[in-house]
Amino acid sequence: MIHGKMIELVARRFQILGEPCRLRILQALQGRAMTVNQIVESLEGNQPNISKHLQILFDAGLVGRERSGNSVFYSIADPVVFKLCELVCRSTARQAAHTQKYAGAVRRKGA
Repeated sequence: MIHGKMIELVARRFQILGEPCRLRILQALQGRAMTVNQIVESLEGNQPNISKHLQILFDAGLVGRERSGNSVFYSIADPVVFKLCELVCRSTARQAAHTQKYAGAVRRKGA
């Protein structure tokens, strides 16, 4: 059972992961460290928006950053996030299949 401050911390983590752009950034970083410009190009986004989301992910401890010469490379700091996303994806797929199966049964019954 989760209590007190931990509930707030978990809720904050889910809130951070609730933004599709941040999930896309994490997915882009899954295989390798990237600069902001590489992420922008990969996601076909705009630099100010990607930078804003990277800062939020960094502050949350989900990504890390390392300077190399004039470049700053971002990488995954907490790989557990991918396990969480995998669990949510599986659950969502099961729910969608269940909903689709139910909708099909209702349509057949009404036809």
